[in-house]
Amino acid sequence: MITIGLTGGIASGKSTVSAELRSLGLPVFDADAEARLAVAVGSEGLAQVIAVLGKEYLSEEGTLDRAKVAERIFHDKEALKAVEAIIHKIVWQQAESFLAASSKQGYKAAVLDVPLLIECGWHKNVDSVWLVSVSRQQQVERAMLRSGMTADEVNARIEAQMSLAEKIKYADVVLDNSGSQAETMQAVRSQLELLLGGVSEE
Repeated sequence: MITIGLTGGIASGKSTVSAELRSLGLPVFDADAEARLAVAVGSEGLAQVIAVLGKEYLSEEGTLDRAKVAERIFHDKEALKAVEAIIHKIVWQQAESFLAASSKQGYKAAVLDVPLLIECGWHKNVDSVWLVSVSRQQQVERAMLRSGMTADEVNARIEAQMSLAEKIKYADVVLDNSGSQAETMQAVRSQLELLLGGVSEE
C-alpha cells in the first residue's frame, strides 16, 4: 500500500484536496481531528498535558482551555515542545493503527492529512509527499474570509510556519491551488492516477 502524506499551509486548500481524495475512495487520516481527540476530557493525553502546564489550564468543564494554552505556548517554547511531544506521540500511534487497518482492508493507497507533516519529520514515514500551494496573497485573503482574522494576524501565523519555499524541497507532488477548484481537482486525479496507475480502488 502506498502512503500519501498531504500537507499545506494555513488556508492553502488542503481540506478540499483531502475531501477529493476521500471521494475517490481513499481512506484519509485527519491529524487535526486526532490531535483534538488526544486531549479530550478524561484522556491520558489531557492528563499528561495538564501535568506539564498545571491545573489552571483546565476549563470549568474539565476541557483544555485552548485560548490560555495557546497564549502560554506562544511565549514559552519549552512548554510548546513538551505539549507537542505528548500530542504528536499519541497522534502518530493512531496514524500507525489507521495505516495498518487500511492495508489490511486492501486499499492501494491511504492518505495522512497532516498540517505539520514536514515539521514533525513524518514526511520520512510516507511514500509520497503532496503539498498544496497557493500564493501568499491568496492565503491571506482566504484565511481572513474564513476565520475573521486581520491580515496582520494571518501573516503572523504564516510567518510562524515553515515557508512554502522550504516545504517544496520535501514535496514529491506540488498541487497548485491558485486557479479554479476544478483545475485543482483535475490535478489531484491526474497525480493519483500516476501514482496508482489508475484511480479505481476496487
